[in-house]
Amino acid sequence: MSIKRKLGILVFICVTVAAFLVIRSAEDEPYSVEEVVDSVWDKYKVQSTQVGGVGETTDSEPAIFIDVYDNSDIPKVEEYLETHLSKDDFAQYEINVFSNKGIDY
Repeated sequence: MSIKRKLGILVFICVTVAAFLVIRSAEDEPYSVEEVVDSVWDKYKVQSTQVGGVGETTDSEPAIFIDVYDNSDIPKVEEYLETHLSKDDFAQYEINVFSNKGIDY
């Protein structure tokens, strides 16, 4: 086998593997802010979560509200959101983690 043929086969294999990896990563579930916020329920004792805007208009600032039962969970939840949200989403959303200590309204 000539060197050109071996090199051609190697390049073909590399391109095939790269194409497979690109297609495979495109099939992964899309990232969603709502999914990240919903996953907080599985990790911490949470009373409520809300993803939406602040204010009455549709042009309002996007916000995430999370009500936890225990005050000591507030920094943990904030850190969890910081590590699991994309940097752009973390900067875009106003994040408000607070505790009403189990008070139902």
